[in-house]
Amino acid sequence: MNKPFKTPLAAYDPHYDPLVSDGPGRNRDYAPTYWSATAGAPPEDDGAITRDIDTEVAIVGSGFTGLACAAFLAREHGIKPLVLEANRVAWGCSTRNGGQGQNASGRLTRSQWIERWGLDVAKRLHAEIRDGFETFEDMIRQSPIDCEPQRGGHLYIAHRKRNLDKIAAEAKVLTDVFGEPTRVIGVDELRRDYLDEAEAVGAVLEPLGTGVHPAKLAFGYQQMARAAGAKIHPGSPVIEITNQRGAFHLRTPGGTVKARAVGIATGAYTAPGMTRLLRGRCMPILSNSIVTRPLTAAELEATGFKTRLVLTDTRVLRFYYRLLPDNRVQIGS
Repeated sequence: MNKPFKTPLAAYDPHYDPLVSDGPGRNRDYAPTYWSATAGAPPEDDGAITRDIDTEVAIVGSGFTGLACAAFLAREHGIKPLVLEANRVAWGCSTRNGGQGQNASGRLTRSQWIERWGLDVAKRLHAEIRDGFETFEDMIRQSPIDCEPQRGGHLYIAHRKRNLDKIAAEAKVLTDVFGEPTRVIGVDELRRDYLDEAEAVGAVLEPLGTGVHPAKLAFGYQQMARAAGAKIHPGSPVIEITNQRGAFHLRTPGGTVKARAVGIATGAYTAPGMTRLLRGRCMPILSNSIVTRPLTAAELEATGFKTRLVLTDTRVLRFYYRLLPDNRVQIGS
């Protein structure tokens, strides 16, 4: 049996800028995050591309999106896709995020959906978001790797009376119109039962919210995709995608992959020259996150943490934070 070809691991480059750099590198190590340091050894993969190869579907990018796409194609459609990754599996955002899954709807509120597009469209949008969250929960339950889920909902904390009034009104819409039992929590209840947030004036508790160890979840997706028949090739950056005679040709340093269809799941780490279809379409957003050492019992009491729900606030530059299973506090913005 031939073993997968392993290219030498390159050092992580903190200076990579997807808007100006030639590409994210080849087989670079993970960013030195808490998640990558505590996820354990990455699962087996299929090694770098070393020759020209044909496949029905090629997926560029091995984060949550690429790996989940590969798993669903293989399990539900009988398509055994080939996943191409420039660096290590789940090297980008999937091992660098806050690990919070919510009933998120973007910048517009559901009231604004109704105002702009009508109730029927708004309800269909909500159903799509709800379906996505339920799929996320299904993947957590199916994952062969324990990703330390913290369930129970999402606490949306207001720091101004006008912000509380706004999210309280949206909570009523979520409950009455969309059937999501969402409730307003007063400042006394918040400090007594959840956390002693000094600047908070109240909060809204949404029923859908789950925190995870994102790198462990990504590794679980990786195992699920390969078990279903997908091939995952790290150390294989796609330099260029061209369409020749009805087939896509994805050029990598080790060989060209010929595919009938291509899925691009690279997020903000997309190399600018990979395909003209994405030129000018990526807008990287900076997010910073830190994780403390485990807090002592006295420190937990002093900080007022009594909940392990996922937390965000209503500031313009929003903070997201939570108490992790090992009593560290993770906070980002």
